[in-house]
Amino acid sequence: MSTHHVGALYHDTLDGNVQVQAQRKTPIKLADAPQIAICVPVGAKHTTGAMECNKEYGGCGMMWQQIEGVRMPNLMPMHFMLSHMNLQQPLNCGLTYFFESGRLSAPARQIMTKNALRAGVKYILYWDDDTLPPPLGLFTLHNWMERHPEAGAISGVYTTRTEPNEPLIYTEQGNGAAWDFEMGPGAQPEPIMGAGAGFLLARAEAVADVIEKMKAENGGEEVPIWADEQIAKGQDGAPRAHFWGHDVRFCKLLNEWGWPVYVHGEVLCGHLDIATGKIFEVPKDAPGFEKTRKRNINTKAYWDDVYGKEGANTWRTYPEMFDKVAAEVQPGSRVVELGCGVGVLGSKLTAQKAVDYQGYDISAQAIAYARARFLDVAEVDVAKIDGCMFDHAHAVIATELMEHLDEDVFHHVVSTIHESPVRKFVFTVPDNCMGPDEVPEHTALFNEELVRERMAQYEGWSLRIDKADAHHLICVMER
Repeated sequence: MSTHHVGALYHDTLDGNVQVQAQRKTPIKLADAPQIAICVPVGAKHTTGAMECNKEYGGCGMMWQQIEGVRMPNLMPMHFMLSHMNLQQPLNCGLTYFFESGRLSAPARQIMTKNALRAGVKYILYWDDDTLPPPLGLFTLHNWMERHPEAGAISGVYTTRTEPNEPLIYTEQGNGAAWDFEMGPGAQPEPIMGAGAGFLLARAEAVADVIEKMKAENGGEEVPIWADEQIAKGQDGAPRAHFWGHDVRFCKLLNEWGWPVYVHGEVLCGHLDIATGKIFEVPKDAPGFEKTRKRNINTKAYWDDVYGKEGANTWRTYPEMFDKVAAEVQPGSRVVELGCGVGVLGSKLTAQKAVDYQGYDISAQAIAYARARFLDVAEVDVAKIDGCMFDHAHAVIATELMEHLDEDVFHHVVSTIHESPVRKFVFTVPDNCMGPDEVPEHTALFNEELVRERMAQYEGWSLRIDKADAHHLICVMER
């Protein structure tokens, strides 16, 4: 463990009274203490937005010109306020706000951090006033941190305000910005060395733990956790020229003391240039987007998260489609449903057709909701199904499942059914729409031609394909 000497730091701010504090409460079931502190350094950033009367044209009232200047203290851009208005607050979480203006970011964050810890919060969100997160940005980061208590912090993604720009995410020293972590819808968090602190959610327990450990390491003398640091020599005594900015150093300290830091590529933020009004975003051709598209995101964790957010009353009801599927099922028959979700179709079949029903889904969250509907369901990954699951079934159904499977898993499902006693397989897929570029959960652009191509190898079956609704096909295999 390297020693972090106070003398190596560019400032020695340790604490102070925050300039502005405000409380935001939820309307119901509010805990005594806030859950999240939002710390905003209000920077006195350079701007060309000031105006003055041009004396060369006769004084005031004749012509005005823009002049370069500095934003007034405590003045926040309207883009930040609009972004804040749209921000989804995590459910049942009280928030407290700390603002510091007229200071450099490092001492401002240091002071706000100490005040946040005294407030007894569970998390600290470091949010710059020129960073514009998506509406679900805080909700997404908070949700992930709640499910990963070992994590010290997680960052959204924003870029430099330059042409060309690059993400302020770093995975190792000396290799520049990181580009190949997953980005976009369905991106999974990945560990990093450091990040800018424009939209960074840290666990208060981790921050307090590192502060105390650094203090003990330095003989009881407190060291600011937010500070720039120059490292003149390495542990081997060889000369080094490493310079840690205060935000990367903060992440580095959490990592070193056992609190790993992550980036969440789903939380893509804009970065506002105060002077010009331009908003910089991650380029659409960044390798991270392709990395997410190439990976099948349909994991248990992904769908647990989806159903956790949607709840039991999901929008995935498809009335016309479900009616056509139900019409293919014989009353009183034994039916297995793959990818049953929260049990909407299962409830319809048991109520209208009195079937002997068994449902399977990869998501434990969906299974819990389906059981609340009194359905016989179990948690199963279809990539691991075997024929014994269908030994006594008359029919297998799978709505809005097959387009989520990689081709090898698709064929594993169909082959397993093919080798079982099942005599009917009914499934639905999108009809020449909602391909992977549009919906990252989907693995191929399905249409009738592709379905017939994939089913051609299974002899002994007849295949009927029809419209399930305006956007989907219903495919019926019988033997």
